[in-house]
Amino acid sequence: MKRTLGNLMGSDNRESAPQQVMAAVLFADICGSTQLFEKYGDLQARQIEHRVLDALAAKTDTHGGRVIKTIGDEIMSRFPTPDQAVQAACAMHRTIKDDPDLARLNITVRIGVHYGPVLEVENNDIVGDAVNIAARMASLAKADQIITTRETVGSLSIDLEGMTRSLGRSWVKGKEDEMEILEVIWHESTSLTQMAVGGQEDLRNLLFAKLVLGYRGQDIELAVNTQPFTLGRDERSKLKVDRELVSRSHAYIECRQGRFVLVDRSTNGTYILLENGSRFFVRREEFTLHDRGFICLGQAITEHNPDIIRYQCVYP
Repeated sequence: MKRTLGNLMGSDNRESAPQQVMAAVLFADICGSTQLFEKYGDLQARQIEHRVLDALAAKTDTHGGRVIKTIGDEIMSRFPTPDQAVQAACAMHRTIKDDPDLARLNITVRIGVHYGPVLEVENNDIVGDAVNIAARMASLAKADQIITTRETVGSLSIDLEGMTRSLGRSWVKGKEDEMEILEVIWHESTSLTQMAVGGQEDLRNLLFAKLVLGYRGQDIELAVNTQPFTLGRDERSKLKVDRELVSRSHAYIECRQGRFVLVDRSTNGTYILLENGSRFFVRREEFTLHDRGFICLGQAITEHNPDIIRYQCVYP
C-alpha cells in the first residue's frame, strides 16, 4: 500500500522518534596528544591514548555513567545526574595522577560538564544543546581543570556546589547571551567524600603552597594567589632572560588548584629536566611542575649554562 506523508508522520513511527531526557554530559580530552605522536611515534602514542581513555571509561562506569563515544583523544559520557558527572570528573583526574606511568609522561586531561535536556537517538547516541555546551566547556578548560556552567552547578548537591568557583561570563558558540562559567575545585584527597568533608582544611593548606625559582643567584617565591609570572626577553617580564633564542614573551607560570603550571608560548620552546632525570620539551603547550627540577628557555639544558632556572614545589 502506498504510504502518504500522513502515514510517515503517524503513530507507526512514534516508537522510533527521539526522546528528550535530562542528562549530564561530560567531555574529557587528552591534552597535548599531538606531541605524544611526535615524541613517541604512532604505535606507542596510540597505546598511551588507549590507556588514558580506558581509565576515563572505567571511572564513567564506576559513577553510574555510560560512554557514548570516543572521538580520537576525547571521550564523551552521559550521567543521570550532575553529581555523578562531577564525581566522575574528579575521579578521572585523580586516576591519571595516581598512575605512575602516566604521571611520568606528564599526561593531563581537561574536562567539561553540562546538565540539560538531550535527545536520545539511535545507537544510544545523544544530541542537542546540552551536548554542544558540554563540548564547549571542555574546549574552555585547561589541563587539570573541570569547567561547567551555572545551570549545572545550580543542580548540584550542596557539598559539591561548595567546591566550585565562578570564572566570570563567556561567550559560548551558538548562544545569544554570555554564560557564567565555573570551575570545579578537585584536590589530592583519595575520595570525593573526603574532599567535601575536609575541603576547608585542604584549601587552607593550599594557601601555603609555593614555588621557588632560582636564577643567577636570586631566589623568587611564588604563592598560590600570585598573578601569572612571566618569563622572557621583554623588559616587562617578571623574570628577564636576555638570550637570543628566548622569545620576548616566552612563557608564564600560574597556579591552578595548588599546582604550578608552566605555559609556553614561544618560538623555540622550553626545556625541562626533572630531578629523576626525565627530560621534556614544551612548545605552545603546558607542563605541570612537580617536585623539583630545572627549566631552560629556548635551548637544551646543559650543566654550565648560566641561564638555567632552578625550581622547587613546596607544600605544607
